[in-house]
Amino acid sequence: MINVIIDQESCIKCGQCWESCPDFFVENAEDGYSQVISKYRIAGKQNEGVAFEDLEKCVKKASEDCPAHVIHVGPPAQGFDPV
Repeated sequence: MINVIIDQESCIKCGQCWESCPDFFVENAEDGYSQVISKYRIAGKQNEGVAFEDLEKCVKKASEDCPAHVIHVGPPAQGFDPV
């Protein structure tokens, strides 16, 4: 499990992340920025989420391939409970 944070202010709306990992990222219909699909969000935040083991590879690849380098991945916060 990894934490994911999207720096939406620096997002260039290129679509690379939601095209390469559509099970985790989606385009916000209102402003065109990348966001985390609702079921993976942390505290309802559009730009923060948790990727479980089955999506880790996809999310990491999207982060590495992001031309604006706005997708940050790391370990979950200590004491984080995904339930």
